[in-house]
Amino acid sequence: MKLTAAELRERAAEAREHYRRCDLCAHDCKVDRTRGPAGICQEDDGLWLAGAGVHYGEEPSLVPSGLVLIGGCNLSCAYCETHEFSLERRGLVRTSPEQLAALLLDLQKRGARNANFITPTHVLPALLDGLAVAAAHGFSLPVVWNCGGYESVAALRLLEGVVDVYLPDAKYGDDAAAFELSGCKGYTAALRASLAEMVRQAEVIVRHLVLPGGVSSAAKAMALIAGVSREVAVNVMSQYRPVARASRFPVISRGVTGAEIEDAVRAARAAGLRRVLVDGRPLE
Repeated sequence: MKLTAAELRERAAEAREHYRRCDLCAHDCKVDRTRGPAGICQEDDGLWLAGAGVHYGEEPSLVPSGLVLIGGCNLSCAYCETHEFSLERRGLVRTSPEQLAALLLDLQKRGARNANFITPTHVLPALLDGLAVAAAHGFSLPVVWNCGGYESVAALRLLEGVVDVYLPDAKYGDDAAAFELSGCKGYTAALRASLAEMVRQAEVIVRHLVLPGGVSSAAKAMALIAGVSREVAVNVMSQYRPVARASRFPVISRGVTGAEIEDAVRAARAAGLRRVLVDGRPLE
């Protein structure tokens, strides 16, 4: 994080204006969230958290990571692993900027290597508010933006100098699957534009969760990533399980096979990506 507390306050104030005609993600709803829950995400202008803590399950270069679990999401993935707080909004606590700042300072004190915001896109202004307060009290950890890849370039530009590592998903290489399984129109175009802006600003580690039956269109997704940059790290992830509403979709109602993981890795190599990981570990 390169901005001072004063600069963060200015950026937070600028970002908060986006709630009045929300364009914080690629849904581009243009709704006024200051009047209450609205738009695709059905969120207001507040911040709701599900918890926080030091976590060792992220990519090796990021651990120990100070996870901040944010309620709500701008996506509606049928197989969401965090559906309890991302989609169903269970167990959430409304959190002020001062409370978020205290939480971030505690993660720093506990030895976290970074502040890792999980599903942050829809509450970007609220997070900047909290970061501004934290920075005024000595917070200096790098910021990780752990998002779904369905961002708006306008919102990402508000994060320049704030985010040190972008950790986006590249969920799909196919728009039809993205709409059916995550409720996103024009996912691949939004992903391409988002990745280009992220690469311009900071380090980027892209995650691709392999879905069964080739639904995620790994070859197309890898080609899309490589078209932006062949130098970004791409983490091919094998942990898919049919949770949440996945059982309603026969094609994703089972786990993935070893062969499907290998196909995704081959697709990454064929696309010319130079830094390929599998479940966080570099290929031998």
